[in-house]
Amino acid sequence: MYVCICNAITEDDVHGCMASGCSTAKAVKSACGFKPGCGMCTKRISTMVSQYRTAGELADALTGGPLALTAVPDPSPVAGPVRPAPGTPAETTAEGAASPTAA
Repeated sequence: MYVCICNAITEDDVHGCMASGCSTAKAVKSACGFKPGCGMCTKRISTMVSQYRTAGELADALTGGPLALTAVPDPSPVAGPVRPAPGTPAETTAEGAASPTAA
């Protein structure tokens, strides 16, 4: 459904702007590229923004708030000597004897 006939802006356009981070009617109008027109859309856009924010606040209240972004830890190198994979020839020590892990 059209929200602004003067600028041919639909509800989907407005919802896309709000999902992109626009949190005021003025920001939505700017993001959608509104040009001055009759002004009949301003109240509808303000209502849509208010409903969108209220829904987001309700979702945060029900879920305990938005999840914080955390960094994924880097994999740590394996501690100690690397053991040969099963089925590979056993490593030898400096003295020429087979290592105790090879059996």
